Amino acid sequence: MNEKNYLNRNVFINSVNSNKIWSKSMTMPEIQELLEYLKNEISKYEFDTDKNFIMNSRRKALKSKIEAQLSKNDKDINELILESLFNFWEFVSDEYSGDFIVVSEDLGLSVQELISMDDTYRKKGIICTQEKEVILEMIQIIKNYMNERCI
Repeated sequence: MNEKNYLNRNVFINSVNSNKIWSKSMTMPEIQELLEYLKNEISKYEFDTDKNFIMNSRRKALKSKIEAQLSKNDKDINELILESLFNFWEFVSDEYSGDFIVVSEDLGLSVQELISMDDTYRKKGIICTQEKEVILEMIQIIKNYMNERCI
């Protein structure tokens, strides 16, 4: 039997120096290299759809914040990119589930059902197809901004 090669969240996170991301101390070439590395790393794995994956309010907010930040020109470009990378890495780390009330209303599921689904998904520690797609989308948003503004 051929076992699938799934992407474990902790392995993915530990494949890079998260301290540089959290401290916002990366150069633009380092960020470009990191984003390319993460994109390539994701391509080495297989993914399945997971019915327990929820785009919770915290993650929705982080993604929206990145999109909003990178549509502005009121700050230093490097600062915007570093802040966006920080928010992206918080999304990937997925430490906080956020509030399920809004998601509950959107999905028509009880808060308790969503908490149970979220707990089940988190315990697996495996990144699913839906999450992979959002991660790749955010990588591309940051890369596009960098290509437009920095090169």
